[in-house]
Amino acid sequence: MIVAGEASGDLNGSALALSLKKFAPDIKLAGIGGKKMREAGVEILFDINELAVMGFTEVLRNIWRLRNIFRKFVRKMDEEKPAALVLIDYPGFNIRLAERAKKKGITTIYYISPQVWAWGKNRVRKLAKVIDKMLVIFSFEKDLYTGSGLDVEFVGHPMLDRIKLQMTREELAARFALSTSAATAALLPGSRRQEVKRHLPVMLKAGTIMKKKKPDLQFVLPCASTIDTEEVNNIIGSYPLKVTIVEDQTYEVINFADLVIASSGTATLESAYLGKPLIVIYRVSFVSFLIVKFLIKVRNVAMVNIIAGKKIVPEFLQFSARPSIIAGEAIKLLEDNTYRLDMLRELERAKNALGSHGASDRAANAILRTIGLGGK
Repeated sequence: MIVAGEASGDLNGSALALSLKKFAPDIKLAGIGGKKMREAGVEILFDINELAVMGFTEVLRNIWRLRNIFRKFVRKMDEEKPAALVLIDYPGFNIRLAERAKKKGITTIYYISPQVWAWGKNRVRKLAKVIDKMLVIFSFEKDLYTGSGLDVEFVGHPMLDRIKLQMTREELAARFALSTSAATAALLPGSRRQEVKRHLPVMLKAGTIMKKKKPDLQFVLPCASTIDTEEVNNIIGSYPLKVTIVEDQTYEVINFADLVIASSGTATLESAYLGKPLIVIYRVSFVSFLIVKFLIKVRNVAMVNIIAGKKIVPEFLQFSARPSIIAGEAIKLLEDNTYRLDMLRELERAKNALGSHGASDRAANAILRTIGLGGK
């Protein structure tokens, strides 16, 4: 059984499922995921759209629905008696699920570690008690579990395998009526509904300021499969800014753009990999912000900055995520060639820290070895 709780988990879960089926064709897969995991042959018991909430207050508002899904899934584990439970990120839900699975004698495997560097050693100790195998995607993560007794294996980042451009810049431009000569800003507000509602208005306001300073600037928004395109269009319609929406072609849009403005998440790594200058923003509810400020133990939130060990891309979080500030930084990146090139050099170094291709295959083989079904 495989459990993912959001769009990125669905994407990584689908690649893992395909690799598992490649090495063990008769394996049966079921769990929580979305469209991509379903297409990869996973029987979806609950859809990720039922779980995709962000922030502490948002979770509290949806607590009874989440608890209901949790209880039903635990009953499914009793019925199916899986050889293993594979948990993909989404720690608030998945760590509790691991506790239940462990008590039932089910092998627990965590793929894509919770961000223990942000939450401290208490979470490491908790994970060591309930997880049989931890598969990490960043090389530095393995060291974080040293001394915990947890079996940890570095498999590399699955993003490296899935970034395959399906269209050239010229083909994308022709299909969506974009100019190849005008500067382009890609807007990536997030893969969850609440993220889009919080981030997109800020991006659109910043874009309106940018457009006044650079009238030929064009904006493109790649819409995640978990987001309602009509809802995105309704938000955009409230602002005097033309934005071209592209569905399910995030990599092509990032590759086409001269600049990316993204909510913190996998998009920061995707931009680094594709060699694009980046601005990171993030907002949560005020209560969630206060709780996170008290609990989080890292200086930076963007993954590229965490990997680099320093701030190589600007982060505008909560109150600093103001349209005028974001617009000013964006114009600087578009017009100051020295600033732009310095950032690109740092992003290239971060990219080199992601490991090599084949992460999903390595993860699948590690899972099969753990449950005694072979594996390399």
